[in-house]
Amino acid sequence: MKQRRAPRRMLGRLTAFLALAAVLSSSGGAVEQTISKRADPSASDYLTGWMLVAAPRMRDPRFAKTVILLAHHNKRGAMGLIVNRQITVETAAEVLQRMEGEEKLGKGGRDVRIHYGGPVQPLYWNFLHSSDYRGKGTMVVTRQVSLTRDRDILRALARGEGPAKGFLAVGYAGWGPGQLEGELRRQDWITVRPDDGIVFDGDMNTKWQRAMDKRGVDL
Repeated sequence: MKQRRAPRRMLGRLTAFLALAAVLSSSGGAVEQTISKRADPSASDYLTGWMLVAAPRMRDPRFAKTVILLAHHNKRGAMGLIVNRQITVETAAEVLQRMEGEEKLGKGGRDVRIHYGGPVQPLYWNFLHSSDYRGKGTMVVTRQVSLTRDRDILRALARGEGPAKGFLAVGYAGWGPGQLEGELRRQDWITVRPDDGIVFDGDMNTKWQRAMDKRGVDL
């Protein structure tokens, strides 16, 4: 399938973000510190590891027909990444070249999908990936899904290594204490157990409907 190029405005935002990525990745960041190291969707009433599917009635255009993987949820709030808003595709070496201090690595390595992860903290990036990779800064979300905020994962991908599946997300979706619960009561979101295909595959146009089709399915 031919990849679509990103709108110029989104590419401009992405370029500005990547120019600051070295500073951000070395500073830690509140997002990384709040994600639980172990999570199981069946372990509690919280929804870490579940998918949020925007209801057809969703009024906020930023989230219309989105699917979000919740990387963290507890009494202090929730954080997730949109999995069906791709911006562009670049090689891992090209992404690293945009980050200050990286050596010229050519244009090789594996392709990296770059997503719009959400409207919060647009200068933060997270790499959501399959749990076959574990490195510095990696947080386990579920048995199949992990999250990393360290450039070593991009270096691994530039060498042709790294996780089998994944994407880099710019920004994230966040909720304060009780906010997500209120939106769920208002039926803005439908909760669905995670599905690796929906989270990681590149078929953006069908992810929302596929996730909707999983309503009520006990996996």
